[in-house]
This record gives sequence, C-alpha cells and structure tokens, in this order.
Amino acid sequence: MGYEFDWKVVLDNMDEFVLAVRMTLVLSTVAMLAALALGLIFALMRLSKSRLLRMPAGAYINFFQGAPQFVLIFWVYYGLAMLLGVNFRPFTAGVISLSAQYGGFLAEIFRSGIQAIDRGQREAATAMGLTAGQSTRYIILPQAIRIVLPSIGNNWIGMIKDSSLVSVIGLMEIMRTAYLNANDYFRPFEFYTLAALLYIGLTFVFYYGNQALERKLKVG
Repeated sequence: MGYEFDWKVVLDNMDEFVLAVRMTLVLSTVAMLAALALGLIFALMRLSKSRLLRMPAGAYINFFQGAPQFVLIFWVYYGLAMLLGVNFRPFTAGVISLSAQYGGFLAEIFRSGIQAIDRGQREAATAMGLTAGQSTRYIILPQAIRIVLPSIGNNWIGMIKDSSLVSVIGLMEIMRTAYLNANDYFRPFEFYTLAALLYIGLTFVFYYGNQALERKLKVG
C-alpha cells in the first residue's frame, strides 16, 4: 500500500510555522546586516596599502570561506562553551556563525566591486580636495554597492537556506519546527515538504524583491 498523505495535521500546526518563518526571517536579516558590515570592513582592509591590515583580512576571508557552516555553528555554540565558558543563546550563536562566514563571502564581493570603479574617479576626487576616506564614502562605495547588489541578493537567499542549519542547536526556526512536528506526529513527508515549500517561497520573495530593487536602481 502506498503512503497516504495527511495534510490536516500540518494545517492544525500552521501557527507554529508562522512563528518559525518569523524567526527565520529575523535570524537571516540580523545575520545579513552584520555580514554586510563585516564584509565591507574586511574588503577595505584587504585593499589597504598596509600589510598589517591586508594579512589579517586575507586570513579571515580564506578561513571563513572554507569552513563548513555546520561546523562553525557547533564550535560557536558548543566549542566556545567547553573551552572558554562562553555560553551563547542559539539565536546569538546562529547570527555569529552565519555573519562570520557570509562576511568572508561579501568581503570578496565588495572588493571586486570597489576595484571595478575606474581609478580616475578617485584621482578626480583627490583633485577636488576630498580625502581618501571621503572619496571612498561618497564616490566609490555608492557605485560599488550598485555593482554588487545582485551578488548581495544571492548571498541573502543563500543565508535564508543556510539558516536551517541552526536547527541543530535548538533554535525554533522552520527546519527545527518541522523536525519536532515530524517526530511528534510520525509525518515526516508532510512536515518536511512544508518546510521545503516555505524556504522556496521565502527565496522567491527575496529574489523578486532584489530584482525590483535592481530595476529601480538601474543596476546592470
């Protein structure tokens, strides 16, 4: 006999998934904002003339680009507690892990965007009396951000999906909620299918939202 789906049990627990979606969005948004800040800082360090800034920036980028997100989450939540006695809440550990890795990705994206700006614009800004910091802030960065906006959007979508890994430390986001309900009701196909549909729905919303923003800013 084939498997008989029972979607009623899913509908009866939709209130839990509404909260789970909200948690996923909050986690992803906070982590992405932190990753954007980290990425910009390390991109500027990587482009610095000083080796004292370039070397640690390069080490950070290479380390977090290569480290598996699953392992990072375990180390931040469990490893630091065992070694240093630092106990983070699941949400905080998730934000730290996601933002640290995506900060490495975004650092390279920002760096490529900044380097894509013609050097003559910086020289012209210097001729107008602007300092290096002012020319970067008011002339270079606004153009670079427009260039890398599609890549930032793709990373945000990736972060939404990677946020599911935080379920392993007990944060009640979409995947954790699906896992607990699947075990409680012995209906894994229904609840995991719902989880997949929710992630797909969120990524579609962010994808088309990013497309609309690109058109508004006339990117590309």
